[in-house]
Amino acid sequence: MKQSFTFNTSVITSTASKYNAEVFDSSIEAYKNGDYLRSLHALLDATDPSIREKYGNPAGNEFRIPHGPIYITIKADQEKISITAPFVTLPEEHSIAMMREVAVINFNDLDLSRLHLKENGLYFEYSSPLSFSHPRKLYHVLNEICRIGSKYDYEFRHTFGAQRLSEPFFTSYEEKTVDYVGEVIRQSCEECLEVLSYFEPSRRFGDMRNAIKATFLRLIYVIQPQDRLLHTLQKAVRDMDRDIPLAIVIANGKQTIRELQEQKREELVESLYFTETFIPAKKRSNLQNIRENYEKCYKWAAADMSSGEYRSVCFRILCKFYETYHQNQMQENLDHLLTESLRQASALSWAEAAFILYETLKTITFGPLLTNRGNNPIAA
Repeated sequence: MKQSFTFNTSVITSTASKYNAEVFDSSIEAYKNGDYLRSLHALLDATDPSIREKYGNPAGNEFRIPHGPIYITIKADQEKISITAPFVTLPEEHSIAMMREVAVINFNDLDLSRLHLKENGLYFEYSSPLSFSHPRKLYHVLNEICRIGSKYDYEFRHTFGAQRLSEPFFTSYEEKTVDYVGEVIRQSCEECLEVLSYFEPSRRFGDMRNAIKATFLRLIYVIQPQDRLLHTLQKAVRDMDRDIPLAIVIANGKQTIRELQEQKREELVESLYFTETFIPAKKRSNLQNIRENYEKCYKWAAADMSSGEYRSVCFRILCKFYETYHQNQMQENLDHLLTESLRQASALSWAEAAFILYETLKTITFGPLLTNRGNNPIAA
C-alpha cells in the first residue's frame, strides 16, 4: 500500500465544546458578591446551558446530572453545598484488592472529593460551606468525579466484578451505524497491516509506529466507542509511547490490530452507544496550545519534505491530527480545517497526501486563524 489512509467521518456531528467562558466569569462575579445560588447556576450554565432545565428541581437548588456510567447529585441549602455520585458495589470475592485500589485513587487521583464505602457500595462525596465554594473549586470537584468515574467504571467491573449502583442513560447505535463502524474497523486494520508489510523489510520502525498509532487514534475519532473497546484503544495508544524497544512496541501494536479485526459483532455492539457527558474529559481546543504542540511536528515534517520523505510526512501528520482530536474538543474553525485536509488527502499517494497535510499543518502553526477564548475554566 503506497497511499494515505482513507478518511471516514465520525459518528458524531460536532466535536465542539459547550463551555462558555463569559458565563463562567459571571459565576465568579456572583460568588464574590455572595450570591452563591446564582453562582452555582451560572457555573452549570457555563458548562452546558441546558443542564438546569433538564436535570434541576423547580427550586433550582438540587440537580441530578448524568455523566457516562454515573449520576451526580448537587444539593445546595442556605449554608452548604454537597455533591454525591453512587459508583459501584464492593464485590465479596475481590473486596480487599479493590479497596486497595480505592485507597490509591483517594490518595493520588482525587484532590477534593473522596470515594466512601457505604453499605457495600462506593460513593463519590464532597461537601463544603457555600462561602468556601468558589466556582473554580466546584468545577474541579465535578471534573475529577466525572473523570475518575468514567476511567474506573470499566476497570472495576472488568477486573473485580463490581456492579454499577445506578443504571446509566445510554442510547445504543442504530444498526446501520454498527454496520458502518464494523466496516471502518475492517478497512482501517487492513490498511494499517498493508502499510506495515510494506515497511517491515526496510525496518522503518518510526513510520510503522506512526501508522499504528494513527490507526488507533483514527478509530477512536470515527467510532467514539465506550466501555471495553474504548479501554482497548486508549491503552493501545498509550502503549505506542512506552519506553521499550520500538520493535516490541510495533509487535504489540500489530497484535492489537489483528485482535480488532477478529472482534465479533456482538462484542462490538456492547461498546457502541451514546452517553450523556457533564464535564468532558477533553479540554476545549486552544489555538495557542495547539500551535505550540505542532511546532516540533512541523520542524520534522519540513525536514522530511525537503528530503522527499513523503511517506514519513504523511503518517507523522496523520498521527498528529488524529491525536489533536483525541486530546481536545475541537471548535468549528479548527475542526473544519482538519477534516477538510483529512478528506482531501484520503487514499491519495503519499506524495500528494503529504503536500495537503503539510500545508494544513503549516497554516495551523503559523497562519491567521480565529482564536478561541481559553481552553477550560481552570486555566481561564
